[in-house]
Amino acid sequence: MAVVSTPPAPAQAAVARDGTSSNKAALSCWAIKQDFPASADGVYWLQTPKLVAPQQFYCDMTTDGGGWVLIGRGREGWTFYYPGQRTPGAIRNTPSGTGAFAPAALPGDTVNGLLNGGRVDALTDGVRLRRAANNTGTSWQEVRWKFSNLDSWSWTFDANPTHKLSSVSVNGTNYGAGNTRDWNYINGSHRIFTYEWNNHGWKKGFSYGSLMGGASTSATSYLWQNSTEGNPIPFTQVFIRPKLTSASYGTVPEAGLPASTVTPLVSNSTTALPWGVTGVVGGGVGEEHLEVQAMGTLGNTIYVGGRFQYVQKGANPGPGEKVQQQYLAAFDVSTGEWRTQFLPTLDGQVWDIQTLDDKVIIAGEFTNVNGEPNTAGMAALDPTTGAVVPGWRTTFTRAGGLPVKIKALDRQGDWIYVGGGFNHVSGGNPLSSPVWAVAAARVRVSDGRPDADWTPHFDATVIELDASSQGDRVYFGGRFSNVNGQSANSFAVISTATPAALVPGMNNWLPSTTAQNRDYRQTVLEVGDKVWMGGAEHDFQLYTRDNLTRLTGHITRGGGDLQASVEIDGVVYGACHCPEFVFNDATSWDNTANWSNAHQILWIGAWDAQTGKYLPNFVPSIDSRRGDGPWELIKDANGCLWFGGDMNRGSWNSATSSYQWLGGFGRLCATDSAAPTAPTNLRTTGTTGGTQLAWNAGTDNSGAPDYEILRDDRVIAKTSSATFTDSNPQGTHKYWVRAIDDAGNRSASTAALHVQSTTSLMNLGSQWKWVYDGVDQGTAWSGTTFDDSAWAAGNGEFGYGDGGETTLIPAGTTPRHWTAYFRTTLNVANPAAYESLLIDLIRDDGAVVYINGTEVGRDNLPEGTIAHDTAALVGLQTNAEERTPVRFTVPASALVAGTNTIAVEMHQNNQWSADLSFDMSIKATLP
Repeated sequence: MAVVSTPPAPAQAAVARDGTSSNKAALSCWAIKQDFPASADGVYWLQTPKLVAPQQFYCDMTTDGGGWVLIGRGREGWTFYYPGQRTPGAIRNTPSGTGAFAPAALPGDTVNGLLNGGRVDALTDGVRLRRAANNTGTSWQEVRWKFSNLDSWSWTFDANPTHKLSSVSVNGTNYGAGNTRDWNYINGSHRIFTYEWNNHGWKKGFSYGSLMGGASTSATSYLWQNSTEGNPIPFTQVFIRPKLTSASYGTVPEAGLPASTVTPLVSNSTTALPWGVTGVVGGGVGEEHLEVQAMGTLGNTIYVGGRFQYVQKGANPGPGEKVQQQYLAAFDVSTGEWRTQFLPTLDGQVWDIQTLDDKVIIAGEFTNVNGEPNTAGMAALDPTTGAVVPGWRTTFTRAGGLPVKIKALDRQGDWIYVGGGFNHVSGGNPLSSPVWAVAAARVRVSDGRPDADWTPHFDATVIELDASSQGDRVYFGGRFSNVNGQSANSFAVISTATPAALVPGMNNWLPSTTAQNRDYRQTVLEVGDKVWMGGAEHDFQLYTRDNLTRLTGHITRGGGDLQASVEIDGVVYGACHCPEFVFNDATSWDNTANWSNAHQILWIGAWDAQTGKYLPNFVPSIDSRRGDGPWELIKDANGCLWFGGDMNRGSWNSATSSYQWLGGFGRLCATDSAAPTAPTNLRTTGTTGGTQLAWNAGTDNSGAPDYEILRDDRVIAKTSSATFTDSNPQGTHKYWVRAIDDAGNRSASTAALHVQSTTSLMNLGSQWKWVYDGVDQGTAWSGTTFDDSAWAAGNGEFGYGDGGETTLIPAGTTPRHWTAYFRTTLNVANPAAYESLLIDLIRDDGAVVYINGTEVGRDNLPEGTIAHDTAALVGLQTNAEERTPVRFTVPASALVAGTNTIAVEMHQNNQWSADLSFDMSIKATLP
């Protein structure tokens, strides 16, 4: 009898997390070095619970015991932006050399993932800078920065105020405390300054001091200078060494994981607009002299107001493409084309716009619109033509001959709330008598008539207001110091009930400065149970709605005051004349200290509306004509953020190799924050090369998604196809699959698929004894004591008529024999080492399988007793039918320790069949 010997069952081994593949990803470079000391410098797979999926990184496994991960490298031109610079692939694949001179930095989220959410100031070895020390790159300087207080990663090494360092060491010598912006022990090799400098062509890097020699303008020099200024910027590598060796990934539920989406930020890139507004009527500079101060949408039209003089097409308008249309214009929301039918005539600038169902309400410091009477400071316009709406009037006056300035509008129910600089208001049809209301009032939506019973009195100008969506109050900000004779320092919460009293129980808000008259409020926004406010000096603060308790604050430096805000999809956007830094959790502009982190802010910042957390991935590519920034932010029905001010530059246009032109205003539209649909029908399709998985594809609004494969407690791989092979896993595992799109949105996962690893007990092509002579072998032939010494021997595949046989069985003449018989033995040392047997049978036509004389499976044969001449139920006709194995799953307890007899009888469908096939393999699942 043929004998098949099997090796001992392998034990389920722990995964060797040496970082050589995604399913062997390690927690850190340090962990790899500790567990595999011979690991050399190179690219490895790393994964932490915070990082979620395995990614590849470059690890320095040599310096100071190894275990360093490279997070950035380059010479001059670092941006120090939180979203990173260039690609992670550029960093890991080109870690050094002249090809690495163009700076590249990992996104801050990725660095925080490598830290697994740990604090930067908790890094034992700090942040490592490896700076070239000569222009050929053959000598290097080793710097260690240890941070005094930094909760999470930030690339703002150039921040001012600076990131404080508890120690700075150079080549192993500790030089005490310092900072990341400009550390200067000796103004040569022992200086590091990171800020942009005009003599460097405003390029940032990790500059040496003026006494450092060797600088060159050469493209291949490791010490760069722009001209002859010295202070070379060296090629520098930035490393961290989180010493993570253990972490919990949590438990994945049997039913799978829910979908998850990225924070729904608008894009950092502007969408091109063909038209804009330019010029400033009367000239002048400052916040009173900006192109755009107000915006509003109605249907597919956006209305733009301010002090602009022209409507203009592009940076270089042709004939008829720069038209004088002062103060107010309209554009198509979708295309940005100018609405040439909307041509109102005003004699003063527009400060705010409130769109209603069938009209556009404008406010400002004009004395009339289209020459119509009783339109001083406020008017209702036809949304198509700009004509004054008949029967709707509101007009204002101001004592002392001062000009009327209506600066803020907001609708709440049947009222429009108004704020600015005025003393009396009349309105309605017919026109009402003047109502004494100082700096704030409300007028009816239907006809503009003021409410004579709701008349708050402010002692100075209201700049901004927000009428609560809950209907009970209105928030006011400005330059006032009291309301209705009661103290109210620049901010007030007033009841909508008559007679417009201050809402009781409110705490005093907390200014960021002690400077007198420098704490005015310019923006206020209620979002749910929170209230945002901002203004001078340079602050944006979050308070509770119920009693005005401050929750957090943020201070901008290198620019200034918050001047507009809007909420979109749970994110609050705040605008300012601040193109540099925002200091999170800071509360004092006078002494900006004790902040948790510093990030870039470029004219507009983003915050989580409820938690107040700054969202540093939003760094829009926009610019301002003279640094006044955006003074209006609104959202449209498509989720786009429109911004207006003295804006003159949008994002880079790779098609034209130039920046987009902006005429006073621009648009940032929503990014993808929708999860793909979930894949379905996760299944195993085979075991060749490992566990073969397949699933039905999911879909996504941005195209075909990728897929993450989870095994047990973590993601082990990512693939673009709907199949994956987990190579040679040992033991029992659970698998899930979910879709992921390019933006990082993840679908819900499949439910768990339980898969047991297998070991082969008998392969296809094994040796068998066989007989095909027409003789009825009875029943004893499948048992362990049957003598098959007279039978022929051969290796599978057996048969005739198909052309692929290894052992050809003589077919004989028709009518042919009904049944062929096959026997072999299998030596198994310990059947208890296995859970189940997976028997894959190739048959043509029907078959019965026995182990030690006991039937364990049949296919294509009737129920009941099988005789020598029992016909198969159907004759298999196609190659696919004949070549696709039939699987039987049998308890491993069918085996005995030692020698086991495996027997198979193969039956034809009829005695005129032209072919017969047989082969078989047996695998065992491991517990």
